[in-house]
Amino acid sequence: MAIWSGLIAKPQRTPLKSRPSLMLYFLLAGAFLLTLVPQVVQFPVWITAVVAGAMIVRSLLEFYRLPLPSTTFCSIIAFILFGLVWVQFGTIMGRSAGTAVTAGLLAIKFYEIRGPRDISLIIFACFFVVMSALLFSQVLELFIYCLIMMWILTAVLMRVNAGDRPDDMLLRMLSKSGLIFLQATPLALLLFFFFPRINGPIGLSLNDPPIGLTDTVSPGSFSKLARDNSPAMYVSFSGGTYPLPESMYWRAIILYQYKNGTFTAGFLGDTRKREEPGGDADDKTPRPEEHENTQLIGQTITIYANNQRWLYALDIPVSEPKNMAGSSGWAGLYHGNTVRLNGGKLDHMERYFVSSTLLRPEEMITKAERDASVQLPTDPKDGPISPEVRALADKFFAEAGGKQDAYVYAILRYFHHDDFVYSLDLPSQGKDWLKEFLLVNKTGYCEHYASAFAVLMRLEHVPTRLVTGYVGGDFNPYKNEFVVDEDNAHAWDEVWRPTDPAKPDIGRWVRVDPTSLVSDVDPSGQVANGGPGQKPFGVIQGETSFADSHLPEWMKTSLHEMQLRREQMEMTWDDVVLSYDTDSQSRLAQVLGMGVNPMLKLGLVCLGAAAVCAVALWRWLAQQPRISPVEFLYAAFCRNMARRGVPRASWEGPLAYTERVAEAFPDDLPALRNVGAIVARTRYGPGPGDAKAIERLESALARISASQVANASREKR
Repeated sequence: MAIWSGLIAKPQRTPLKSRPSLMLYFLLAGAFLLTLVPQVVQFPVWITAVVAGAMIVRSLLEFYRLPLPSTTFCSIIAFILFGLVWVQFGTIMGRSAGTAVTAGLLAIKFYEIRGPRDISLIIFACFFVVMSALLFSQVLELFIYCLIMMWILTAVLMRVNAGDRPDDMLLRMLSKSGLIFLQATPLALLLFFFFPRINGPIGLSLNDPPIGLTDTVSPGSFSKLARDNSPAMYVSFSGGTYPLPESMYWRAIILYQYKNGTFTAGFLGDTRKREEPGGDADDKTPRPEEHENTQLIGQTITIYANNQRWLYALDIPVSEPKNMAGSSGWAGLYHGNTVRLNGGKLDHMERYFVSSTLLRPEEMITKAERDASVQLPTDPKDGPISPEVRALADKFFAEAGGKQDAYVYAILRYFHHDDFVYSLDLPSQGKDWLKEFLLVNKTGYCEHYASAFAVLMRLEHVPTRLVTGYVGGDFNPYKNEFVVDEDNAHAWDEVWRPTDPAKPDIGRWVRVDPTSLVSDVDPSGQVANGGPGQKPFGVIQGETSFADSHLPEWMKTSLHEMQLRREQMEMTWDDVVLSYDTDSQSRLAQVLGMGVNPMLKLGLVCLGAAAVCAVALWRWLAQQPRISPVEFLYAAFCRNMARRGVPRASWEGPLAYTERVAEAFPDDLPALRNVGAIVARTRYGPGPGDAKAIERLESALARISASQVANASREKR
């Protein structure tokens, strides 16, 4: 009990006068909780529960005016918080861990409110917390929410500075805060568009986990993406021509190695294509001149951060991607006709241009590539193929007469006619998922069909590789662009097909998408036409949404129209704000007549704006009345009393304020009344002030300070 009582502050240590009014407290608590709303989806569940529980307990303590915990107790809780965050994230630094720690410490800080300075500290920390939400997402709605919260927090801060009055002044402070924001808007826009932007290594490394596609494919790896409708990229096509949506296969990663039921890139994944003369002799990358007789499709792709190296391009890309800044060596064309960054990770939104062709030219397969594309595990530790699956492959290969094309069609017919089901609601995956999928439950998503097809091909030594990326896209007529969401993620296969059987090393990689033959709706959302005489195949869809099942057609059309308009606004926001970089700034400066290298002129514009602001501030300060020594001492006295829990309201004169302070500190009543009388006589009295008023005021303040020091010493004893 003695230990517990030491952790709880004594009532006299937290007098009622040192605590905010209920109105101010609940305004502060409400603003704090609202700043955490965008972070809830990023926090672990236990952080959200702990912060919410701590604020409920703190509100009860404030409502019933119960004693607050001591600083020692709050420090112990803070150390426990640090430990739990370390266990959760492995660090207390970084974006996710840092915001979680800040939210928890702010909740603890509510238990240490002793005066206006603590309240102001919480408000300033809330500014940081609400803006840190933009580190996770930069969508337009979130930015608007952050602006609204900054407006509210500024109003609460002004409410605190106005004094802790029992009446509510929030609406008046909201109008003043809005006026401040309007006054700051021109300067903010000037700095955003004209402050020189410098490319370089300056930046914050967030070390975040990968977003979207990864370089591994295993059963269930696409199911999370299939439920994520956040955008992965949006694309505009040059010249107004673009392929049909069912032909839009957005290539990302080539996977060769199969081990323990999982496909990975293997050693060929980071091999860069050599297009310059004198490159790798084994590299037979299609050269641009090889596409002179085919139509190239140019794409301008705006890709969202994925914290990985790979970029996306329409199948198949034939040129190295170029970002809008024209950075040399920014990205390249890699093995398997994939595009990716030459270094680093894509931790920000980026826009680039790349050309593709729908017709794949002939090329030569190298020995390393052929070996990688027929690799299967043989070591028992690597999850070898079961005899039943091998027997199934041998059966179809024998029925096909040992011919590759006939064998491919036999496997596709098996998927199509043998009651296979395309579903996100997957049965439990055993250790030998391939056998279960092909011979037992026959239910899976795109990664099941693509992986199973690749293994069956390789069992008969048919070179096959697995490709991941996206398929399809939603066209927005208002921006003339296609939006590709994360739920468009898809996996398919490519089979090596020699042009001449006598020359097996010369041919083409042919795309085979086994999933499109399993579902009556293919991955791009287009109806898959199975052909005449083919029976419909089983499809398990997720639960029908409320809108699809209950809303009338006109309302669904209106909702779709609103969604298109929202996407249009989002794309414009990305184009104007999020994609505004050094190159965009240079183009704007050239339009304004600042020349080709406008950095110096942009700097001069910003310096000129700063000079104008400095002159305006100097003139405003010059117009302010000079503070007399008495007023200076009285202001210091007011700050001291505010730290002790008795802030002065803006409407209180010296006599009224010192009387209220005397109620909190009755032992200093004579000195306090003397302070109020001296200040009032100097401020409002006729004629010049008393020459000895300063000395008498200093003497009264010294007596008050000595008395308070003595009282503090007695409390400690």
